[in-house]
Amino acid sequence: MNGEIIAIPIIVLTLAIGVVTIVRLLLEHIQRTKSEKLQAEVYNKMLDKLGSSQEILAWAQSESSQNLFQLPAPERPAPFTRILNAVQGGVVIAALGIAVLFIRTQAVGRGETAAMIIGTILTALGIGLLLSGGASWLLSRKFGLINGKPELQ
Repeated sequence: MNGEIIAIPIIVLTLAIGVVTIVRLLLEHIQRTKSEKLQAEVYNKMLDKLGSSQEILAWAQSESSQNLFQLPAPERPAPFTRILNAVQGGVVIAALGIAVLFIRTQAVGRGETAAMIIGTILTALGIGLLLSGGASWLLSRKFGLINGKPELQ
């Protein structure tokens, strides 16, 4: 019974994170597939409109065709977004862990031990995310990702 109190929330949390990750990856894949289909259609239409090999060669060497053939770089979140996500998650998880530790005082018997373990893990995860956000901010500043110029010391 005591092990179930700890195992059930961990299993539910793991499943929830897994489902969210799979859905996010699926949506990104659908978006990328649509973009590639649209780009292939544009290429095919352009090749259909150009009749001779001389026209294709002249068009391929033009600046507009070079811009058309360049694939957009994959979007990466700005350092601020990643740092703020880590800090926000850290604050929420640490607050949840502290709340569970506070509620532990109201629990009786086996629930008290389980609440202490879960509260301690959540608090440690929250503090870890806060430290991660701080380290990311310092490194981003040092590498010039925030200010635009690296700090040389």
